[in-house]
Amino acid sequence: MTRKITQTFVLLLILFAFAGKVDALSEPTIDKVTFSGNLPLSDKSLLRGSGLHEGVSIFMVSSNQVRGAVVSNMRAQGYLDCLVSVVWPRWGVETYEVRINVIPGRQSLRGALIFLGDSTLSVSEMIEYCPMDFGTPVSPVDTISYKSAVLGLYSNLGYLRADVELELGAFAEDSTDDRRNIQLTLESGSVCYLGEITVTGQESVRDEVVLREFDLQPGAPLNMKKMREGLSSVYSLGLFSNVQIEYNGLNEGRDTIDVVVDVTEQDYIEIDVASGYISPEAVFGSVFWRQPNIMGNNQTLKLGATYTRYIASDNSGNEFEPQIVYGEPWFLSSRWSSQLKADYYYMQRDHQEERSFGGEVSFSRKFLDIWRYTAGYRIERLRYRSAMDDSTEIVQDWTNTARISSGFTRDTRIPLLNPVRGTWFKIAGSVSGGIAGGNIDFYTVDGEYRLFLPLTSKFVLAGRAAGSVSLGYAGNISVPPDDRLYLGGGTTVRGYDFQTLGPEDAEGNPLGGNVMVLGNIETRFSLLGNLGVVLFCDAGGVWTEVQQISKGSSGFGTGVGIRYNTLIGPIRLDYGFAPTWENSLKRGKVYFAIGQAF
Repeated sequence: MTRKITQTFVLLLILFAFAGKVDALSEPTIDKVTFSGNLPLSDKSLLRGSGLHEGVSIFMVSSNQVRGAVVSNMRAQGYLDCLVSVVWPRWGVETYEVRINVIPGRQSLRGALIFLGDSTLSVSEMIEYCPMDFGTPVSPVDTISYKSAVLGLYSNLGYLRADVELELGAFAEDSTDDRRNIQLTLESGSVCYLGEITVTGQESVRDEVVLREFDLQPGAPLNMKKMREGLSSVYSLGLFSNVQIEYNGLNEGRDTIDVVVDVTEQDYIEIDVASGYISPEAVFGSVFWRQPNIMGNNQTLKLGATYTRYIASDNSGNEFEPQIVYGEPWFLSSRWSSQLKADYYYMQRDHQEERSFGGEVSFSRKFLDIWRYTAGYRIERLRYRSAMDDSTEIVQDWTNTARISSGFTRDTRIPLLNPVRGTWFKIAGSVSGGIAGGNIDFYTVDGEYRLFLPLTSKFVLAGRAAGSVSLGYAGNISVPPDDRLYLGGGTTVRGYDFQTLGPEDAEGNPLGGNVMVLGNIETRFSLLGNLGVVLFCDAGGVWTEVQQISKGSSGFGTGVGIRYNTLIGPIRLDYGFAPTWENSLKRGKVYFAIGQAF
């Protein structure tokens, strides 16, 4: 028995040793990568995307894969005629070395743009769409992109069978000039016109809901840009899981094209439940039910409520707002949208109280894709109690009030949830009492500007400037608490508690003010993948009167934050502290939320 055990043990040792040798033989790795030739790029840039590096198994990459990557990286820098050879190590050699020889040839730089043939498009327009500046490297990706852009300009005019040939001219006779002219030979072909648009696949949604999203009439040139915008609009309705467009007659050469929009409806009734906290001083919860297809015509009905609980020991309270909202996306079959809203508002805190119920109607329209105008009228019945900053308490018993409001916004942010470029602008105002009706006379004016400037591919500078007033007129000095202005917290001036900047009562409770000024600046760095870091400075103040505005009575906050990008926006963790204009450092505050501060 002992002899058999010994023999088995020896056999196992031999098998393990043999397996180790087989493994060593089967998994040779690259020991060295060497380049030769006149290299215009670094080794790292040449190997980008090849998968080749020291220590990688020779079975994980191939010579063709490496050569293809090096050639692609060279051509991306304008070396269109480069020659690359790769010598792969033989099996069983002592050192596994990959030798790469590069003959770059001449670098092709963009020269003049020459247009031949059809003159339907303006030269200035075609030059504007060229992705290469004069004298910069010409890459295959850029030439393909340019050709596609010119074809896109034709398709936007209905020339769906247009043809564009792009050729690079020879180098100039002067051997020191690497610029090459780019010649485009254009042929527009005939215009394609829109015939009939039909909708298939819908179950409860009316045809008109889909058709009105396409801003084209039968008989007009088939503008593919408008067709793409219409497709995006149909998806944004939230009623369909899939939308496909077929162009009947295009391949057959007909000039009148019938369009079929095939849709697949989804379960579009929503129940949204949310909860969270506002800075460390308040928690909230909300429940909303939404039906976006009343009567099959995309009218929306939303029912729900939001509850906020202020949990600070010296500033506790409750806020409750149930509401019902009806939305009409195409008011009287026009491009104006309208909304009817009825709501109840209750706010009770140690130093303030407000109750109101009312309704409002509003109208909105988008212009030129980036502008939106909104106007509305609201009537309500309310009462409130609030202290003033001079410790005077104002009590307003049940009374009627009404308001007319109007405003413009302009939005060019890209992308919307986490902008890296573009601007956002708002100017709005309202009048309560007076010509609007009701018994409380005050007016509001709001203005805000946001700028997002990409300095590099990983560095974005973001800024915001805002100002608001909410003042009484015709002898009125009181503005309801919910219409006053507040600052402080994770979305305004970080380093301060929620709504704590501005006028206070004798016990230090925030009362809100009538004049507000706010400024923010952030530097947003992308570190690795979805992870980023933000450095920020915030400043602002709230006052009772314009004459009180001063640096000494405002607040300043600065700090650092971490961002992690997700599909619903960046997850935000900020630490801010307040080195105030006149005092020493205050204890810092931590803020956690989804979405950027602005």
